[in-house]
Amino acid sequence: MPREGEEIRYRSVWPLTLLALKSTACALAFTRTPGFQTPSEFLENPSQSSRLMAPFRKHVKPKKQHEIRRLGELVKKLSDLTGCTQVVDVGSGQGHLSRFMSLGLGLMVKSLEGNQRLVSRAQRLDQELLQALNKMEKRHPKVVQRGPRHSPHHVVQWVSPTALCEELLLPLETSGQGSARLLLTGLHACGDLSVALLRHFCCCSEVVALASVGCCYMKLSDPGSYPLSQWVAGLPGHELPYRLREGACHALEDYAERLQNAGPGLQTHCFRAALETVIRHVCPELRRPGVQGIPRVHELKIEEYVQQGLQRVGLDPQLPLDLAALRAQQAQENRVVAFFSLALMLAPLVETLILLDRLLYLEEQGFYAELLPIFSPELSPRNLVLVATKTPLGQAFSILENEDI
Repeated sequence: MPREGEEIRYRSVWPLTLLALKSTACALAFTRTPGFQTPSEFLENPSQSSRLMAPFRKHVKPKKQHEIRRLGELVKKLSDLTGCTQVVDVGSGQGHLSRFMSLGLGLMVKSLEGNQRLVSRAQRLDQELLQALNKMEKRHPKVVQRGPRHSPHHVVQWVSPTALCEELLLPLETSGQGSARLLLTGLHACGDLSVALLRHFCCCSEVVALASVGCCYMKLSDPGSYPLSQWVAGLPGHELPYRLREGACHALEDYAERLQNAGPGLQTHCFRAALETVIRHVCPELRRPGVQGIPRVHELKIEEYVQQGLQRVGLDPQLPLDLAALRAQQAQENRVVAFFSLALMLAPLVETLILLDRLLYLEEQGFYAELLPIFSPELSPRNLVLVATKTPLGQAFSILENEDI
């Protein structure tokens, strides 16, 4: 949709029904545009955030730099507003967010991650960062804050979407200030994990605040993780099949740019569709398998792509292929692009329904919640953070989405 004052000209006349569908979908979807157009932190160098010290940028890609800074500083402000004593980062991966919150912002952080290998790497990166900060403090004492540094406390722990996790609720240290007040956060908590955060927030008195960015909606358990609210459950036709939920996870802005450039990379969707037909013919029970990225697709023949794809999903790459059928499917490339474009046009609306369900679920429980566009959608397509508290924050919610947090 055009920005304010912008005019869009189409190469051909669109049917009025299609224009109406596009306008309606955009009008009903949550806004994904934050209060800034271009992240100012990357104006000087597109690979390095100017608002993160160099040690926090090491081993971290620009997208993740943007995410950990924005979410970390929102969590810091939310923690201050709600009087939290400890942050729990669920699904922490290699610990980039946890390290920034603890060693960069001074928060007490517990990190929960189910993968032992990722936890071990996170602990190594903690030590590497501590050494770098100590060196920087000696060289530039005015730049680095002095005082004790607390690394995040990493725990190998898988969090069930249906049962409460005792480890998640355990405080790091006891103090004379009464019981712990926990803030739960998750940066792109995958599938049911984001729902688990909501349930812990609702059921546990120790948890007083939540800041969650979800993703991988196609991995939600159905029923169980959607719908959550009584209101959405009462809507006729509220069901969201796998295809719609999967489509809501794509990078809309990135695809729009690819469409404008009309480059050869658009044929990937046609090739993947052809691969799926072969997989279902050879192994009908193997539906929608994850296919690791195949490099330089635009340089491959369609049969070469299919062979590499078969190998990636554990099937024989030398299976006999119907080349005539594959060529006929490749001739449908423009129709595949059109279909995928229509699906992505509706994707924000699907994401809105999923997140609206979570928002209403929290409100039905008597809590206070808000959805804020926190990341630049060009950098991080899943850019809506669900912020929830057990006491009203009033105008403070609007402060949380300010670029200067």
